[in-house]
Amino acid sequence: MSAKDEQVRQDSYKAFESYDFDNDEQFQLGIASLLASNQDNKDQLILKAKLFYYSKFFTPIQYDEYMKWKDENKKGLNLNTENTDKPIRFTFQEIVDMIEKGIEIPGIKQIPNTLNDGTPSQPQMKARPKPWEINKEK
Repeated sequence: MSAKDEQVRQDSYKAFESYDFDNDEQFQLGIASLLASNQDNKDQLILKAKLFYYSKFFTPIQYDEYMKWKDENKKGLNLNTENTDKPIRFTFQEIVDMIEKGIEIPGIKQIPNTLNDGTPSQPQMKARPKPWEINKEK
């Protein structure tokens, strides 16, 4: 296998791991019915369902090859890194306390308090008359 093929495979696995299955409605509908019918080894069942879904709609990935890649790459990674990928969820009271104390809330985009600084364009057409102005013209 060439280095280019290996890189493509690595990229496919990384894209699979970063795919947001939690917000994919179609996947959630399918996995809910699958979990309702089968209670054995949920983690493996969910992983296989994710691989099947991802292979069907995106890049085909084989379960055995993915597990081999995951085991090889897991040796160098710390298990705590998996938890840092998901956003932190705060309760309403925690958010209120953060706002009162002036603490910046993570994940909130700061929007500048200015309007568009560009110069407005000049109108090229005459403005349409308002409905109450139409009667005055007649």
